[in-house]
Amino acid sequence: MIGATGGRRRALLMAGVVGAAVLVCATPAQANPLSWKDCAELKCASLDVPLDHADPRGERVTLALVKAPARKQAERLGSVVVNRGGPGFSTIQYLELIKGKHLPAPWDDRVWDRYDVIALDQRGVGKATPTVKCFATPEAAAAFGAGVPTVPVSLAEVMKRAAKDAEFASECRKHSGKLLDHLSTATVARDLDLVRAALGEQRLNFLGQSYGVALGTVYANMFPARTGALVLDSVVNPAITTTGAIGSVQSERSGTDNSTRDTMREFLRLCAQGKTCQFAKYGPGAHRDLLAALRAEPLALTTPEGKPVSLTYSKLVVYIGGRLYQTDAWSGIDYMLDLTHRALTEPGGQAASELAQVVSYLDEFEPDNPYNELTPAYSAFTCNDDDTSKFALAWWKAAERRERIAPNFATLRAYETSQCASWQAKPKERYTGPWRPKNARPALIINNRYDPATPISGAVELSRTLNSRLLIAEGWGHIAAQQSTCAITATSDYLVTGALPQPGTTCKPNTVPFSG
Repeated sequence: MIGATGGRRRALLMAGVVGAAVLVCATPAQANPLSWKDCAELKCASLDVPLDHADPRGERVTLALVKAPARKQAERLGSVVVNRGGPGFSTIQYLELIKGKHLPAPWDDRVWDRYDVIALDQRGVGKATPTVKCFATPEAAAAFGAGVPTVPVSLAEVMKRAAKDAEFASECRKHSGKLLDHLSTATVARDLDLVRAALGEQRLNFLGQSYGVALGTVYANMFPARTGALVLDSVVNPAITTTGAIGSVQSERSGTDNSTRDTMREFLRLCAQGKTCQFAKYGPGAHRDLLAALRAEPLALTTPEGKPVSLTYSKLVVYIGGRLYQTDAWSGIDYMLDLTHRALTEPGGQAASELAQVVSYLDEFEPDNPYNELTPAYSAFTCNDDDTSKFALAWWKAAERRERIAPNFATLRAYETSQCASWQAKPKERYTGPWRPKNARPALIINNRYDPATPISGAVELSRTLNSRLLIAEGWGHIAAQQSTCAITATSDYLVTGALPQPGTTCKPNTVPFSG
């Protein structure tokens, strides 16, 4: 494990000690050049890396990469490696969606012109092999969490969730085996350094979003001399998330419960002063009363076809919490709250029938299930990286503490990591500090003011410990580049010219919700 105390810690860090094995970080990583082949509009390659970096001649795993070559090869500046986050999202799929114009690029044409853009699916994720598996089939995965609420509201539900978390951990160990012991951000950072070498780059240029920020930050601390341009958009600050007080959980360390609360307050503020928000007519406090009613008793509904369904507190909190991530989904929150308010007022009315159809659709396509397709990889990296309690009730206790200051969202955010209580892995390597890298080139850190997943406080703290410049986008939602063209321009200026925004610069969002 990296991290000790006093002079011994400094000595160990210089040698890169991992458990009982010694990895000399000062020695440049060696990797064979990548062999690229045509892959639709992109180029594809793979890279074999050690399963255990302390045993470089031992078993291997395979990373997957795709490349969008610089359009102006004569003016090429190098490569920039991208990580979409999660942990667990496929960055290859992300780049494919960008190229297909289904998602906006976080950079402008200048970057497409001057850089080879590299999407890397890290070990255990996406098109890498092997991947984290917790179930034999997709059908088994979908059935596993049926009837288990994402947001427990009673001790009985808490105990049911704890038992299911333990069963989930056992299934992951059964289907993924020893791979689980080699999934940590520190290990992926070592993989990244091999990718850098295979690309023929002296320094790693990197753009990370959300968890990708944690990865970029760990890389900069482990390999500061080989760190180039760093764009860190929507900050998961590993100095905050990896360690904390005994009995604490990740959400209270990072403040994601508070940031979700604050983003919801902004939703309500903009709804009240906007032109198109229907829920505004019910006045202040209506959403609290509505959620309190569902917490006390689920709303029984019947579809026009006679199918009984139920809107629970957990379903609605999950719906709201998820759609706060993107402002273009806020109209859906408005619609759902308005429909639920009317259905509670007139249980036999048209609104109740319409709500039943919505709930039926969600039950089929967006079920309230804490074990979704991202959960295996997310759990593997999160539980291995973080100091977490092995006492399942620690999450319930944390939720109770935090519900006083972040009502409705404290439990949602706390229970995102509850499976860590039973996680069955012993990571071979973790990075727990120190957190003051001597990266020569300042990084660009970007964060929305109101982000439910990555609080602005984490970005501010990271900017104090990393040689960097902080750019705040005065908007809402997760991933600043998806909300603000100004952030995209700043990213591209930085990557192409090295220019950073002036201190104190802020960005305006592209749109203001409910403004008409």
